[in-house]
Amino acid sequence: VGVTVHGLEAGIVTHDGKNLSRFYERGLGFTLDRILEFPQGTVHRLHNGQAMLKIFQPAEAPRDAEGNGWSSTSGFRYAALHVANAAATVQQAIDAGASVLTPVTPHRPGAAFALLTDPDGNVLEILQEDPT
Repeated sequence: VGVTVHGLEAGIVTHDGKNLSRFYERGLGFTLDRILEFPQGTVHRLHNGQAMLKIFQPAEAPRDAEGNGWSSTSGFRYAALHVANAAATVQQAIDAGASVLTPVTPHRPGAAFALLTDPDGNVLEILQEDPT
């Protein structure tokens, strides 16, 4: 039986859904679609183009993640955002509160990347690739 995936949404668990949602709106151009309230907590649903993001603030405060750095443990550790202009996107994210782990760096012909952290410390790869 074949499986067809029609999309993938990333989810971030946070202590402060309102603040983190505001960062993704101002820093990375996401649009807030709606806020959903559940007994388990609050979900902020956002999108930018076809990228979908859920920011979840549990009713009970979550534990902080353990580990020393984004690549020191296995599992989902970062999200990659494909953009037209990595340098401009990185600067906009910095202006909204992101921190830079790796500045915009060419890594093969026609491609460059940067690694950022959002205000909660989640790692984002900003990836620019020529469509050729």
